[in-house]
Amino acid sequence: MDLIELAKSIISRAIQKGADECDVFIAMDEEFSVVIKDEEIESIKNAITKGLGIRVFKDKKIGFAYTTDFSHFALEKVTEEAISLAQNSTPEPENSLPENDNFKSKEIKIFDPSIYSISIEEKIKIAKEIERKAKSHDRRIKVESTGFGNLIQRRTIANSNGFIGQYEGTIFEIYCSTIATENSNSQTGFYNSIGRFIDDLEPPENVAIKSSERAIKLLNPRKIKTGKYPIIFDPTTGPVIISYIATATNGKNSFKKMSFLSDKIGERIAGENVTIIDDGCLDKKIGSKPFDDEGIETKEKAIIENGVLKTFLLDSITAKKLGQVPTGNAYRRYNTLPSPSPLNFYLKPGDKDPEAIIKQVKEGLLVTKLIGFGVDIVSGNISKGASGLWIENGEIAFAVDKITIADNLSNILRKISLIGNDLIFYGNIASPTFLVEEMTVAS
Repeated sequence: MDLIELAKSIISRAIQKGADECDVFIAMDEEFSVVIKDEEIESIKNAITKGLGIRVFKDKKIGFAYTTDFSHFALEKVTEEAISLAQNSTPEPENSLPENDNFKSKEIKIFDPSIYSISIEEKIKIAKEIERKAKSHDRRIKVESTGFGNLIQRRTIANSNGFIGQYEGTIFEIYCSTIATENSNSQTGFYNSIGRFIDDLEPPENVAIKSSERAIKLLNPRKIKTGKYPIIFDPTTGPVIISYIATATNGKNSFKKMSFLSDKIGERIAGENVTIIDDGCLDKKIGSKPFDDEGIETKEKAIIENGVLKTFLLDSITAKKLGQVPTGNAYRRYNTLPSPSPLNFYLKPGDKDPEAIIKQVKEGLLVTKLIGFGVDIVSGNISKGASGLWIENGEIAFAVDKITIADNLSNILRKISLIGNDLIFYGNIASPTFLVEEMTVAS
């Protein structure tokens, strides 16, 4: 099936039926996953999914409909539904397609052709190897589960302004979930490796050992006094904080005054050492793609530069509402309308080794696990359950768990004093190790 020709024909039909403008988004995914427990396959999945969404504009009104049935009858019906919905919705002056910039699509390395040569048996073998390595690493370790997954994503986008684009990408992931037990105390550990190319995944043994060690290091925790202490976030917990900044810099939240960063463009909101970047052009990264889900070119941009808030994440309509230019951050599924979303959103690394950052702390906490949601993006207040390692005189002293850390995200941004050089992407939001000078810790 030629999806580009399919999209063009739907657009042509929608215009013939009375739409002023129209765009079509087609998603086709091939997904595989296997979960191993006690050397047996606990679950296995091999699925193909597809869907098509059509958005039409009529007299500054929007209609949207979608289908998973690509038959002629279904596509005619979904086109008519979208037009009917547009005719009966509320007009807004910003409701129109983005302009077609006629940019030359970039070549970004996001597809690994070796995905077709890896057998299901090999994938199962990798997951089982992770389990074996974790079990043999330490007698205190019990493996909850291990897994291997891969995904092929195909996207086709076209609109009546002349944009036509298509790309495909791959994602691979392996993981290990463990429990360490000693002296009637149990702690959980988790570690994953994810990438666009299978050769970029960490070796199965590394994943097994890191998951096991994360659990073992939390064994036999001690109590600490409630107070205000320096807090270090590592590359597995730091992205949680950075993800809240991504939500706060979502242009839709800003427009609705649902972010503590609303109306802060051009203001200093963090220390000069803090730069947060969103970049859809990085080779082999999960959030990369040549254009966003409205056909706008993706690019590298500083969201926060040397502590100053420079821009929000914007789709085309949100950009018009804020009087700004789209940033190439529109995201949608086939069954949703576009909205702003981060691509590869990360805290720019510094020059400090993680060990050197720990040595700077006389008494404080290295957070290795965060629990629960516990954040209000409107106010910026954050309160989360946590576990980690207590630091005394620049050295790891003992484990702590069942604690709560709290502060305001505005304060956290201003109090990031040291940033590590160990940026790792475990998803599309990432950070290196970083030190926050002070947060409240309740035991």
